[in-house]
Amino acid sequence: MSKIIIVDDDPTNISLTQMLLELEGFTVATAADIATAVQLAEPDTDAFIIDYHLARGISGKDLVHKVRKNETASSSDSVIIVTSGDYRREKEVLEAGANLFMFKPYPPQELIQHLQTLIAKRPNHD
Repeated sequence: MSKIIIVDDDPTNISLTQMLLELEGFTVATAADIATAVQLAEPDTDAFIIDYHLARGISGKDLVHKVRKNETASSSDSVIIVTSGDYRREKEVLEAGANLFMFKPYPPQELIQHLQTLIAKRPNHD
C-alpha cells in the first residue's frame, strides 16, 4: 500500500483528494503547510501531492526542494506532483524536481493513473 502526503491549505481540496486516494487503496496523510508535511514524511512515503500556492504566500515548490535535497525523512526519489491553477508554474516546478505538474481542475482518475505509474517507476519501489 503506497503512502501519500497531500499538502494543501484548502480543506476542501484536501478532503476530496484524500477520499479519492483512500478509495483507490492509498494510505494518506494530510498537511496544510510545509512544516507539517516535513513532520509527516517517513522513509516509506511514496509520493507528495503539493499545491503550488500555500497560505501566507508560501510556495509548494519549497517542499519540492526539501525532498530532493534529503531535508525530509522521505526518500529523495519520492514522487512529487505539484498542482496549480496557473499553467505558468509548470516549468519552474519541473525544474525544481517535481515529477509532474497538473493543472487544476484535473480529472480525478488522471491523478490516480499518474500516481500509480510514477510510483511503479521509482527505483526503490517494491
